[in-house]
Amino acid sequence: MPSRRQRIARRRRVVALIALVATGGLAALAWSGLRPEPLPARDEHRPDPDVATPPAGRSAAVPAWTAWVPGGFEPGFRAAARGLAGFERVVVVAGDTLWLSKTRDADGRVVDRPRPPYRYPIDAFAVAPGEYAPFLTRSAREPVLAALRRGQAVLGASSAALRRLEAGGVLVFGRTSVRVGAVVPDDAVGWSEALVSRRVGRRLGIVHDRYLLGIGGDPSLSERAVAARVGELLPPGVPIRVEAPGATPYARVASGVRPPIVFKQIFGEFAAAPNPANPAQLTIDPAWVEANIVTRRVPLLGTVTCHRKLFPQLVAALTDLQARGLGHLVDVYSGCWVARTVARSPTAPPSYHAYGAAIDINAPTNPYGAPPTQDPRLVAAFERQGFAWGGDFLIPDGHHFEYWGPPGDRPPG
Repeated sequence: MPSRRQRIARRRRVVALIALVATGGLAALAWSGLRPEPLPARDEHRPDPDVATPPAGRSAAVPAWTAWVPGGFEPGFRAAARGLAGFERVVVVAGDTLWLSKTRDADGRVVDRPRPPYRYPIDAFAVAPGEYAPFLTRSAREPVLAALRRGQAVLGASSAALRRLEAGGVLVFGRTSVRVGAVVPDDAVGWSEALVSRRVGRRLGIVHDRYLLGIGGDPSLSERAVAARVGELLPPGVPIRVEAPGATPYARVASGVRPPIVFKQIFGEFAAAPNPANPAQLTIDPAWVEANIVTRRVPLLGTVTCHRKLFPQLVAALTDLQARGLGHLVDVYSGCWVARTVARSPTAPPSYHAYGAAIDINAPTNPYGAPPTQDPRLVAAFERQGFAWGGDFLIPDGHHFEYWGPPGDRPPG
């Protein structure tokens, strides 16, 4: 009977062999110009290598203004935004989390099927093809529009690699399915995991308008001016985030954080099941949890439970504070791994806490939505180690620190 150590070593050798074969299979995509970040064959329990910056690949999106609000726009916003002053073209993109139960290749063979009752949370967007067309480069426009008008899904290169699907493959969401019509660079689909038409989106359950893209004809436009013009279409007091063309690598909702597809590349994808009584709470496949979520003692905080890949940077930030005589700035540890969605919304993607890749510190004095009171020296220590600070979010979350990239890599802005 092989020992536990022997079984683990054997499994790692098998995973490495599969990864080598899968990486070679992606060469055809790279040669065609899509060039996704190489990913190994699917192993939901084994996170992929860190992604410090967006995967390389030629851009397929036209630079545009981006605007979004927490929780999405109110019904009627899309119609009102069509005449937005200062813009030649505007598109409003809908987005919600879908639950993927199975995938099949073009020949009908099952590619991936999570163990019931678990499914994969998918970050999916929906657009009106004609409205979206001006926001795509000429090379991407034809395949994207053709697929959307046929009622098919468009995958970004990263999503296609993760799903191990090409055009002709099928995404199955419970009793509803959609065929993949095209694979394009990630920015052509707003760094989503699947883009569909609004007609198909309604059938799948994509119903909330999340962000706006605008191509401006007014060269004098500023972020403040755009925010004011969009704000006129919103209820009073709604906070709005506006990004100028090129200001963020992710022109989409929640533009200042890594999209779910990028996060999955870094920490691995899990399957989960929403709690029937509270869909914002998740039960994650125990196999993924066992492989990735660990409990360790760290400086200043004591015992914490996080993703195993977060610990080097977390320990480095805390050790830095301790070495500088700033340990007193850490007063209360308020949690790391919590299996829930963003803002506890049932239609939002999993929070980075669900990956064990975010940590809350000094929550009582830095509550969600209140002006942050964190000491700038504490914030700087975490930012130096590759964390993004929630105090910079559209709705301040001053106690929250989440993974952004390796040490020295900071969010734009």
